[in-house]
Amino acid sequence: MEENEYIIDFTDITLNETNGNFEATKEIMLKEPPCNDTWVIRSFVTILSNWGEGSMEIQCHGDGSFYILDYIPSIGDLFYNPDIRAISMWAQANGWKIPQPHYDLIQTNKEFWKYFYDTLIVDSDYLDKLYGKRPQLGEDK
Repeated sequence: MEENEYIIDFTDITLNETNGNFEATKEIMLKEPPCNDTWVIRSFVTILSNWGEGSMEIQCHGDGSFYILDYIPSIGDLFYNPDIRAISMWAQANGWKIPQPHYDLIQTNKEFWKYFYDTLIVDSDYLDKLYGKRPQLGEDK
């Protein structure tokens, strides 16, 4: 495995079938009741890299929202955490919105999640309210 490579595995059958691609997942989900964008998929995820194995519980929504509900890191380093970077890059590359840690998860380690929020790796409506909306890439402060 190369330095920046990672493998992401899901427990959810639909995410495995579509390799996590949002449009392909949406197509499958729209064939089943309720046949609209209100669907939600909950899955456990394993992220395997040279640094070890991280795991998280995620929730994927029909509008493309992607939430991290629980997280066990592969490495404890606050400023270099390959799991969060990997899941964020993966989610965006597969058509999902930037991942958001759940409010309860943020409460377990606010400094950790604020770092990834400040560096635009995760989004958070809660942290937007707490610290003010961040300028997006290309915007002036």
